Amino acid sequence: MSVFTIRDAVARMPYSKSELARRAHVSRTTALSVSANQSRARVDTLRELALALGYDISIELDRASDPLAAAAARVMLGETALREILEVRELDAWIARLERYVGVDGASGEGLDTLAVITEAARVSGAHHREGAVMFSGRNDADRLVSAGRSSGARWVLSGSASLEALGADPGKTVVFWAEDAKHVAELLTATHRQVKIHAAADVIVAPAHPSVFAGSTTIEDVNLVSPMQGIIDAVAIGGIDREIAEQLAGSW
Repeated sequence: MSVFTIRDAVARMPYSKSELARRAHVSRTTALSVSANQSRARVDTLRELALALGYDISIELDRASDPLAAAAARVMLGETALREILEVRELDAWIARLERYVGVDGASGEGLDTLAVITEAARVSGAHHREGAVMFSGRNDADRLVSAGRSSGARWVLSGSASLEALGADPGKTVVFWAEDAKHVAELLTATHRQVKIHAAADVIVAPAHPSVFAGSTTIEDVNLVSPMQGIIDAVAIGGIDREIAEQLAGSW
């Protein structure tokens, strides 16, 4: 059986969105918003829209990779300037979730455990689960990655193992390569790297960059690096030796 999203089905429907709204017994505004982002809709609304389009729904779980989870953790841990570049409602929703996950009273702000916040944010923001991410084994030294970043012609920044080393710790295993044009960067690395399916085997993870990863970034000897907190979160998300080193760093803050 073919699998479609609501957006796919709407694009193929033979009638207008106003007619879809009438058939599903929802407002036209709801039909439009769900067509753009079905994650915000109630399940019963999704099913009515699907049935009106000639489909039914099934619910499957995908590993979460939301950049706002990492951004929320960074705000909670002091990077309040991020609020100026992000949509406040979505950011606050993630802050509230992380507070619940770690058992913190948001009103008082007491009892905030830095490592617990980082761990929870990493669990739902890992680069290897991001849509469009490509994983490679091969060189992850600065010279090769900087060359690919420059050749892409778009913004890029390194995280993961690259951040750990910049923070004075032992380098881990895997560099996270956040790129505005991740597809182009992946194409550039394909010539010298082997694509892998398991993130534990990856030396480089190329993933589409959210604007938040550039906030607080710095450049050291031509290497663009994420903020220290973003680097720690990304390294914890990778797991293995990267996580161990990142947790040791976070525990000392």
